[in-house]
Amino acid sequence: MEAALAESTALSSKSEREYITLRDSLKGMKSAWRADVDGLREDMRKREERWRSEAETTGKKYAKLVEESKARKSGLQSVEKLREEDARIRHEVEEEFREEIRGLKERVQSSSAASEKAEKTAEYAPRRVHFYSPSC
Repeated sequence: MEAALAESTALSSKSEREYITLRDSLKGMKSAWRADVDGLREDMRKREERWRSEAETTGKKYAKLVEESKARKSGLQSVEKLREEDARIRHEVEEEFREEIRGLKERVQSSSAASEKAEKTAEYAPRRVHFYSPSC
């Protein structure tokens, strides 16, 4: 019975040592896992911050792009209005030139007609030449 007690005590001591070793190993594993999880959390937090920062930057760039697009559209509309106004003014100037040319043409034609009439009148008018002599 003493042998059984000694064997039982030895087995109990061995079991206790194994328990302590396993407990310490589990504590070590637990702290290592905790450190790994904390490291992962920190990495995830940094990534999320970087992604958030990139998203904000992208949002700002997009807003700027939208503003530039609106400004470009506005500029294109202004250019289109200026082109229309230029075409309208050019048409008005051309019409004024045409009217002025018509008026000049009519004056030239009437002047030409008057000149022809004067020429014909001069042809048919009796030619009297008067010589004036101071000695007379």
